[in-house]
Amino acid sequence: MRICNFFVVCVILIFPGFRLLGIESDQPPYRLRVGTYNVGHFNQGRLGGFQGEGKMMKAELANWRKWIGEQSLDILATNEWNHYFDKDSTLVAEEELLKPFYKNVYWGRENRWIYNGIATNHQLHNLHQVQWNGDYYALVGDLHLNGKVVKVISTHIPWQKEWHDESLYDLIELLKQYEYFICMGDMNAKDGNQQKFLEAGFHMANGGAMGWFTTAQGNAASSGYRGGENINIDNIVTSSNIRIMDVSAPVTGLNDLDHLPVLADLVITW
Repeated sequence: MRICNFFVVCVILIFPGFRLLGIESDQPPYRLRVGTYNVGHFNQGRLGGFQGEGKMMKAELANWRKWIGEQSLDILATNEWNHYFDKDSTLVAEEELLKPFYKNVYWGRENRWIYNGIATNHQLHNLHQVQWNGDYYALVGDLHLNGKVVKVISTHIPWQKEWHDESLYDLIELLKQYEYFICMGDMNAKDGNQQKFLEAGFHMANGGAMGWFTTAQGNAASSGYRGGENINIDNIVTSSNIRIMDVSAPVTGLNDLDHLPVLADLVITW
């Protein structure tokens, strides 16, 4: 009997996930608050940084900083970042807007229009870039949680007709390789094309269980409608083992003539 008891204790210690008499050691779900924001170079989607000067520029900088801090995001993915916040290139945007809240900021290649980043207080490993057509790409990093690797991705898909479908297909094929992933960014896709994420077995925030959220706000505002088809182009897509809740695309007062952010709670199940 003592030998048997000793064996049982050894099994529990060596194999903590071993099922014994209906008892199972499970890792609890892990919750993350994440968001993606095409910041439009701080200039409503045009190059050059914020165009105001003096007190106006400082006030807008404070507005951006306040908004980022208020969201309390664990991971913030950005598109169309501008190295300098202002048109006179006096304020480095990362230092002014991200560093007050995030220990780690990771960047892809800075192209003229396309510049993707990830800000987080988690540490990402194996940072690398996956190229789409033209200057568009995905920035990919590994987040280590509970012995698993969660791929964290900031991506921008081309809007150009000759590039879009191929790049979206390549993104979906890339995501199929990952057990766990969080993919955020500007998909530049019509609603029907974004449905391909669901067809692949993934979850998505925009167009998923909570419906569609307009993010191409300039197009919506110019039409006189609050929302509509094919202007819901920014998204958060996850593997099927990550649940998406509390989705929103709030008006920020910052880049509303270009893009709205997409924010969501994620629950990672093991």
